[in-house]
Amino acid sequence: MKSLFRWSITRSLKMCLVSLLAFSPWLFAQDVISPAPNEGSTYLVKPDYRKCAFPMCGGWFLTPVNQFSRQLEDDNTAYEHSLLPLKSIYVAYIDYRRLGLTEAQIRELEARMHGEDVLLRGLLSRNGITPQNSTRLATLHTNGAWTSANKREAYGPYLRISSTGIVCITTPCPYYKAELINTAYATVFDDLNFEKAELDREQTSRAWQAIASEGLVITGVKYESEGMTGPGTGIAATKVFFSYPEKK
Repeated sequence: MKSLFRWSITRSLKMCLVSLLAFSPWLFAQDVISPAPNEGSTYLVKPDYRKCAFPMCGGWFLTPVNQFSRQLEDDNTAYEHSLLPLKSIYVAYIDYRRLGLTEAQIRELEARMHGEDVLLRGLLSRNGITPQNSTRLATLHTNGAWTSANKREAYGPYLRISSTGIVCITTPCPYYKAELINTAYATVFDDLNFEKAELDREQTSRAWQAIASEGLVITGVKYESEGMTGPGTGIAATKVFFSYPEKK
């Protein structure tokens, strides 16, 4: 009981600290996004529901992922960062030409965006001056797209997981590589599970196939794994995103 009480007090203090940080001027000024050359940044995309004339409204809001993440996070750190305000970018247009999508695929992808479960990677460009005023509107030229496997909440930093190709005769063993999306941070880790992501059997199989090939995009938190020769580092996936369109 005393342990539970201390945990509750600690959690409350952390929430208060996060609330204070959320209103600190320096927090809004920092920029931790590092776009990849020729690829751009990866964004969570949602529609703009404001009621004014297009193209000033009615486009899309892009939120760069991992605005506050610099490394793998445990549950507590991921929870604290989930409370911080995020900065979004308004774009009037999205250019899908590099994805080679059909009109039907574009409609399907944009329908998924209304559920806030689509990630797009791309480069931003500024359009010419609009006749309404001097605002220069932006277009996202996308070169990568991912849709979520289900409606699970995205919790923890956004990661690209791939196989290292390393094989060991004991554990822990650095089987996997985790790249923190929109940053230069990468690390290896020893264990991976999808229990929190609640994938079905087909989705789980597809996830492992992606890890062995092009890589799998997830959100996740780290934990201490048990190995034959001692503890290692594991990642628990909380949400899984698959490439769109699906690679056959």
